[in-house]
Amino acid sequence: MHTVEPEIERPDSEVVEGFEGIPSSVASDVTGNVRFAMDSGIKPVYDGATLVGTAVTVKAEPGDNLIIHKAITMAEPGDVLVIDANGYVETAHLGELMCASCKANDLAGIIIDGAIRDSADIKEMEFPVYARGIHPQGPLKQSPGSINVTITCGKVSVDPGDIIVGDDDGITVVPGENAEKVLKDAREKFAAEGDTRELVEDGAYLYEAKGYNKLYEDMDVVGPEDSVQ
Repeated sequence: MHTVEPEIERPDSEVVEGFEGIPSSVASDVTGNVRFAMDSGIKPVYDGATLVGTAVTVKAEPGDNLIIHKAITMAEPGDVLVIDANGYVETAHLGELMCASCKANDLAGIIIDGAIRDSADIKEMEFPVYARGIHPQGPLKQSPGSINVTITCGKVSVDPGDIIVGDDDGITVVPGENAEKVLKDAREKFAAEGDTRELVEDGAYLYEAKGYNKLYEDMDVVGPEDSVQ
């Protein structure tokens, strides 16, 4: 069944903007017991890309981009298109012209579990794109799809309205309903890491500064002093 939902519930813009400057690693660390970082196959098309925005989700048929064109017309400034193309990388689902359209309409970026093309042009325009692969072959335009439904991208479940945080390390998905708490925790962790960095730069070991030595001491580790002579 194919579904197109025209409206989504977006988090407060101040909450979304609050994630700017927060590393994807920190956002991942504070999302809870279940981590929401996409798998390592979803990579930025160029070094130095950063991305923060609200997810507009797309379920596309592998090798077809008709529904992606429709989604671009529905997205609002600050949105990120998050596209599930089932990991298919033998056909590009989008390229320079579609990215130029997104940039002209102030979208924050694109993430696709599939392939793109025109990577050099996308890098030159400095539009944030994350993809599983790059391929020169163009897509078909003959299949329907869905917009603003729950999808899977990078082996992570993504709902419309979730907040996307991306950088050189990859992509973290912050559930929209929990975004304010995650932002608060992320800011606190980021500040604490700054304090820890000062200790490390002064010569301290994380092993002791973070209490890992106590964890180690509780493990059943046999050292030379415990060996039978």
